Amino acid sequence: MSNFKSNLMDNFFEQPVGRAVLYLNDFHSGGRLDALNRAAFYIPDDVKGMASMLINTPGANRETADLVIDQLVKWTNEKESAQ
Repeated sequence: MSNFKSNLMDNFFEQPVGRAVLYLNDFHSGGRLDALNRAAFYIPDDVKGMASMLINTPGANRETADLVIDQLVKWTNEKESAQ
């Protein structure tokens, strides 16, 4: 039960969106920072949610983070074009 409780606490919803950006960016050593900052501006809750899912994904790696960031970019583009 303590492991389950610990995993529930490993989320970014109670943190500033910048913390989620830095976590996701860490997989790429800054290579996707512009895309992540843009996503944080348009869809901060989605950035926090995706970072929260990734931190709780066993074996998450750069490729997994790429999929997450690519999805965030897609959602950001949709949000931006809807405005």
